[in-house]
Amino acid sequence: MKKIRKDIRGLDEDTLNVIEQYAQKAGVTANELLRELITDYAKRIQEIEASEILHAYIDDLIEANNRLIQTQNENTLVIGELAKKIIERLDFYLPKE
Repeated sequence: MKKIRKDIRGLDEDTLNVIEQYAQKAGVTANELLRELITDYAKRIQEIEASEILHAYIDDLIEANNRLIQTQNENTLVIGELAKKIIERLDFYLPKE
């Protein structure tokens, strides 16, 4: 495993003590705990970025689906009006006996 050293500025001693105590309870070193936490956080960042991309695609699909439904509704109205006109014409040309 490649070793990289990073200094974390701004952490107070109490925070570091909490990390050390939790690591001891978990049976790992503080470095292992911090490495695992940072790795998990990086994965969450990647998942959030991926979900934002997927949300954009899903929004586009929803918009396209809504337009399709609206078009079908309009077509249904037009076909209904056309059917009424056809029936009116049939009644005119083929009167009831």
